[in-house]
Amino acid sequence: MTALGTSLFSELSPKFFGVLTGLNARIYLDVLDAIEREMPSRGDAMERAEALEIIDRVLASGAVLQDEADEELAGAEADQPSSRALRRLIESGWIEEEKRSDYRRVLFLEPAAQTLLEALRAIVSQTIASFTGKLRLVCDRLSSLRFPHSRMELIWEELKSCLAQVRAGLRELRMIRKQVERYAQRQLKSATIAEALDIIYNEFSTLITQQCYRELIHARLPERLREAMEGLSELEQDDLALQRLAEDFLRTNSDTAGAMAEIHRTIEELSLALGDVEPTADRVDTSAADFARRSRARIRYIQDVGSSRRQQVKTIFDYVREHLAEVRFADLEDKLVLPPMRLADLGLIGERSLAKSRKTYEATTRCPVPPTLSDQEREESLREMEKNMRNALRLDRANRFLNRMDLKSGESMTSHAMSIHGEDDILDVISCLVFASAGGANYRLRTLRESQPNQPVLMDPKSDFEIERFEVEMK
Repeated sequence: MTALGTSLFSELSPKFFGVLTGLNARIYLDVLDAIEREMPSRGDAMERAEALEIIDRVLASGAVLQDEADEELAGAEADQPSSRALRRLIESGWIEEEKRSDYRRVLFLEPAAQTLLEALRAIVSQTIASFTGKLRLVCDRLSSLRFPHSRMELIWEELKSCLAQVRAGLRELRMIRKQVERYAQRQLKSATIAEALDIIYNEFSTLITQQCYRELIHARLPERLREAMEGLSELEQDDLALQRLAEDFLRTNSDTAGAMAEIHRTIEELSLALGDVEPTADRVDTSAADFARRSRARIRYIQDVGSSRRQQVKTIFDYVREHLAEVRFADLEDKLVLPPMRLADLGLIGERSLAKSRKTYEATTRCPVPPTLSDQEREESLREMEKNMRNALRLDRANRFLNRMDLKSGESMTSHAMSIHGEDDILDVISCLVFASAGGANYRLRTLRESQPNQPVLMDPKSDFEIERFEVEMK
């Protein structure tokens, strides 16, 4: 079996990972993230000028591109910062540049770069996923293996998928535990009671309690896990089902001698992974209980330190830290004698109701929009229209529009014969014109101006618009 490092660096340049370790790593990641998010709306390809514009927006936020040791200083000094960043990403293999015959320079994002960006986003994501969905499906499928007909229907790819899903569920459990620990650390840094309560009720309760524990209770995972283990045990003892799995394994693998060993190894790993689910969930419970304990202690500490006896409380804590650092908290009462607590009487001052009366507003007349606009307002309107048009025009929209015409491969249709009604159809037509040269387009487009240059230009009136006549041919 080829080592991971050997296989990886045979496919990628060593400079590929250098982008993530240099002085400008944060800037390059922000640039790649912005470009990757814009790619789908541009047909998964981008002009060089468009990429430079995106890089300029990233650098305008205050990021400064620094000189790196392995960078060509002469060229770097001559280029603009955006050109330097783009050249670096092209040389390292994150972005692929295609120079076409019409002198256009089109950029594509390397598939490996998209995969790595998705992994990096998953690392920094604060969204707590529901971990019971994957495990519940796997447990249901494995528990059905208790019946002979279900074992005979199991295929090799399905068994591997079960193992991958269980591992994904365990990763989500560990991610939840890590998130709970982050909340505990944040709680220790809270300075006010309002901040501490906000972490408990607005963040921890919403993201952890309501999304995780409630789903865990409804899923009945402990019971499902036991049934899944029984199903795996039955599969391991069923020679006929194992032989059926080995035959399916050999359809995609040529290792006849190692087929049965690979199947047994996968079943063993799946059994071990299922056995880790409950202990991992218990560790999540322990972390959640520790968060609750620390939250309670932090709130009490803030109350004591913020009271009128702040200096006295501080003196006691300083004494404990200096003289009783090695004493267990449970034995502290024997080492330190404190006066009895004195609580002030609580009550409300005044007899008026605490309920606020509703405030009413007088009805007013609507002010019409002024008929004349300033140059700034016109510019803002144009920018908003440009943004909306960019979000509305997509390659898949153009392909779906032409699929509705029921054209077979090789058949063509002119814009005159197309049924175009309303704003949505106009946007479909514009999408066809914009993405006609995209690699994923399932059609070819040409105008009559190109095929008949000596003839007058014909215009087709469609939905209050005049469209220059064109012709599409399905690939």
